Amino acid sequence: MITATGLGSGLDINALVSGLVASERAGSDLQLDRESNRYTSKFSALGSLKGSLASFQSSLGSLDTLTNYSKNMASSSASTELSVTADSTAIANNYSVQVSQLAVSHSLASIAVADTDTTALGTGTLTIRRGTTDYVPGTDTYNSFALNADVGVANITIDGTNNTLAGIMAAINDANVGVNAAVVNDGGGFRLLLTSADTGEVSSLEITVADDDGTHDNLDGLSRFAFNLAATNLEQTVAAGDAAFTVNGLAVSSASNTVTSAIPGVSLNLNQVSTAPITVSVEADFSTIEAGVAGFIAGYNQFVTTANTLSSYDVENNIAAALVGDFTLRSINGQVDSILRGAVAGLSSTLNNLAALGITTGSDGTLTLDSATLTAALVADPTEVAQLFAAIGVADDGDVSFSGATSDTTAGDYSVNITTLASAGVLTGSSALPNFGGGGTLVISAGNDNYTVEVNGVSSGELTLTAGTYTSGASLANEIQAQINGASALVDAGITVAVSYDSGSDSIAITSNTLGAESSVNILAAEAADIGLSAVSGTDGVNVAGSIAGITATGVGNVLTGAAGSGAQGLSLVIGGTTTGSRGNVNFTRGLSNQLDNFLGQILQADGPLESRLDSYEERLEDVTERRAALELKWAIVEARYATQFNALDGLLASLNTTSTYLETQFESLVQPNST
Repeated sequence: MITATGLGSGLDINALVSGLVASERAGSDLQLDRESNRYTSKFSALGSLKGSLASFQSSLGSLDTLTNYSKNMASSSASTELSVTADSTAIANNYSVQVSQLAVSHSLASIAVADTDTTALGTGTLTIRRGTTDYVPGTDTYNSFALNADVGVANITIDGTNNTLAGIMAAINDANVGVNAAVVNDGGGFRLLLTSADTGEVSSLEITVADDDGTHDNLDGLSRFAFNLAATNLEQTVAAGDAAFTVNGLAVSSASNTVTSAIPGVSLNLNQVSTAPITVSVEADFSTIEAGVAGFIAGYNQFVTTANTLSSYDVENNIAAALVGDFTLRSINGQVDSILRGAVAGLSSTLNNLAALGITTGSDGTLTLDSATLTAALVADPTEVAQLFAAIGVADDGDVSFSGATSDTTAGDYSVNITTLASAGVLTGSSALPNFGGGGTLVISAGNDNYTVEVNGVSSGELTLTAGTYTSGASLANEIQAQINGASALVDAGITVAVSYDSGSDSIAITSNTLGAESSVNILAAEAADIGLSAVSGTDGVNVAGSIAGITATGVGNVLTGAAGSGAQGLSLVIGGTTTGSRGNVNFTRGLSNQLDNFLGQILQADGPLESRLDSYEERLEDVTERRAALELKWAIVEARYATQFNALDGLLASLNTTSTYLETQFESLVQPNST
């Protein structure tokens, strides 16, 4: 509809209507604007407060990590030749180290063949074992092989699908047995190169062949890959060797170039043979904690600055910040201040508050640090500093160690009493084994080589012992252990066993390396009883049992956890050693950073007070938006009604004006003189 606004009156009807509506809605718009600005200001301020609290909480993480308080730093005077690291158990000292030989891996090469993909090389089974070999390459004399029981034995099937050089390489690599296979063209043909994945004499390779052609030691078929007492058909290209070095003049050897046993707590990485002694220095490393304390102070000061800004009042300009007098902010400030100014329960008065570390409060509420005082405290007793900040339990008994606690754990001293130590599942084989000590032997062949073991509820699948004549219980135990620990199902589950031979009873014992009630060893099936592994169930392990603070605790494996509802609820202790009865006390303290972290976690959680306040103001802003939209609709209707009414009046006025003009014209014509 087209309207000619103002035709009758000469007025700007649209402007008149808009002005009238604007005047009428001014009050409600002002109210909504005030509400929106107030809620937006509160929402933004609470968001800033939340952000500063989240940053403050993040700054506490390193102070609540116990390992940071016992770090050590190791340095090498020649890091290219010898790099070093140290853990928390290392003792500060200087050492002189000189490397004369690096550990190397055993490598074997096959005879050359014309191609990698088409020439069939026989079928059968390759059995790869790793251990210590007595082999003289110059005379090609293979004297002996001693199995390394800590690594697995692999039986690799070679059939018509993979009996080429490339296929055998892939089969070995796919088996993931600690041997790397590659095909190399030496100019005279293609050769299979086998290299132990581990260095050291104990990782030498022994390869036996069960050739489908019936002959297992000649150069035909699969037998060409044999390297054992019966046949050395592979060429030794690199002999396995241990690393050799001295520590303060003491000769040391290692199967690996990464040595962790020579100096307690120190890892030596042998990179090159050294031409001169190398100085290794070990000292305490407080840098992580010092940086953590500095970060904590920065995080707290940021929070204080933000809180002060959000709650300030400008007297001169009579302007109040968004959170002046805010109850939530006052409550948070009060609780944080109470934690920081308080003393940690259970600590000595000499080091139970921040001031003892050189941390003081300025006039503006921010913290400052005297670094020298902090360093001195760390040097004197890093454990006490840890107790001041972190949640930690310190035990009297050296074989009882703190594992963890929950927010329910109350600070205090807790007695520990053990009634049952954790044990592992064990299976003792039958006594049908020969008297090895009396010269007995055991022949393993196709009739008695298979068995299946179940460890911790996981089946190994069928295992096959290496055929041969065993003259000692130790060699048989090593073979069984290697077979079990090499079973892929157990490897995937991270399960291992230890196997031993008892000469008194002529029996094999298989023990799970896991402690607790879930630890078990069972023989599911055995081809023959004469290997001492008849199908039988072993004795399951048991969990540790005892009490903390006189209340029966829960044991899982060797971890004892305080009972629900007690002060020790959630306190977890690792119980070692060999004694039952009283095991001393554990002093559990909840340090300042831990207290702050727990409190801030409650404040910042999804259903916490800050999030509830933010949700409330977000809902209010949404309500303002909805009310504003409703008013917009209302005033649009009012404006349309006013426009219709004013336009109608204007139209009437125009009609009257037209009538008036017509009448004036008629009157003028009536009063004109007669022209005749």
